[in-house]
Amino acid sequence: MDDVKFKIEVDGEVKEAEMLKTISLDGNDYAIYAIDKGDETSDILASRIVKDSDGKDILVDLETDLEKAKIKDIVNAMFS
Repeated sequence: MDDVKFKIEVDGEVKEAEMLKTISLDGNDYAIYAIDKGDETSDILASRIVKDSDGKDILVDLETDLEKAKIKDIVNAMFS
């Protein structure tokens, strides 16, 4: 799934994202991806990967503060 471009809705707007890395943590899989801001910078975001009712991978928001903190630490380590 790494190095893949895909469309994602962020704040009600569909944007193109580029998958940077997938990781597994605490029994869950996560996608870390970049969205180009158009000014030579990118936002780095993360979502949990889950299967929908058809068995396809979908991205869902991180839910708990602990989950967010763990993924933030990983992302910071990746890009520092």
